[in-house]
Order: sequence, then structure tokens, then C-alpha cells
Amino acid sequence: MQELLNFATVLAVAVSVAGMISVLYASGLRLWAAGGLDKDGFARIMPRVGSVVCFTGCVFIVLFALWLMIPIFH
Repeated sequence: MQELLNFATVLAVAVSVAGMISVLYASGLRLWAAGGLDKDGFARIMPRVGSVVCFTGCVFIVLFALWLMIPIFH
């Protein structure tokens, strides 16, 4: 029974982290596309800043996962 519980925990964490990376990446792409110039020619900086934050979150999650998987880093 404990093995099944451990499997379910790993499965739930893996699915939630994969979903989180997907949402962050998709949000980053959407915000990057929303950036640019408005009708007066001024730059819309906040969508670009938001996209950089989303992409940084993706990179952080991937690097943290690599740190957890590679034992030489511990």
C-alpha cells in the first residue's frame, strides 16, 4: 500500500510541475506577443516584463529539477 501511495505522490507532483511549466511558458509567449508598441508609438513594457518573469520561472524550475536529479550537486 505504501508503494502505491508513493507512486501516486510522484505522479501528482510530476503532473503538477509539468502543468506549471506549460502554463508559465504559454503565459510568457502570450505576454511577449502582447508587448510592442501601442497606437501612439509608445512601448508597452509591462507585458514584456511579465513574459521575462514567466520565462525566468520556467528556467528556475528546470534548473531546480536538474539539481534534484544530479547527485554530484548535493
